[in-house]
Amino acid sequence: MQSHEFKEQFFSQLYDEYIDRVYRFVLFKVSNESIAQDITSETFTRLWKEISLDKEVKNPSGFLFTIARNLVIDHYRGKDQNPAILDNLDIIQDMNQDIAKTAVQNDDMRIIVKALEQLKDEYRLAVSLYYIEQEPISDVAKALGKSQSTARVIIHRGMKQLKKILGK
Repeated sequence: MQSHEFKEQFFSQLYDEYIDRVYRFVLFKVSNESIAQDITSETFTRLWKEISLDKEVKNPSGFLFTIARNLVIDHYRGKDQNPAILDNLDIIQDMNQDIAKTAVQNDDMRIIVKALEQLKDEYRLAVSLYYIEQEPISDVAKALGKSQSTARVIIHRGMKQLKKILGK
C-alpha cells in the first residue's frame, strides 16, 4: 500500500503532464470550452479514484484518453446529438500572433475539423491521438483496444481517407 502523499505526488505529476493534452483532445471533440473543462475534470477525477484505491495505472496516457473518449461519447448520448466534431470549434490562440496569421490558421483548422468529422470514429480517434496529441503508437493502440500493428494500419487508413477527403 502506498502512502497518501506518494499517491498525491504521482497524481500531480500525471496531471501536470497530461492536463493540456487531454483538454485539447476533449475540446476538439465537443467544441465547447465549458463542457471540455467538465469532461477533463471528470477524467482526472476518475484517475484519482484509481490511484487512491491502490489500483495500478500502467499506462496513464492510454487510461486518460480512453476515459476522456468514453466521457465524450456519454456526453453526446445524453444530449441525443451526433458525436461529430462541431463546426464552431473555438481555437485557443496565442495572443502574440498577428490577426492575419491567426485567421489563416483558424480557417485551415476548420477545414481539417470538417474533414475529420467525415472519418469513422476509430480513424478519427487514431489520427487525433497520433498526429494532434502526438501520442506514441503504444498508447494509441491501447486507447483503441488493438495491437500496435493494427493501430498503425488504422492510422494509415485514417490518413489515407483524410487525404482523399481533403483532395490532396
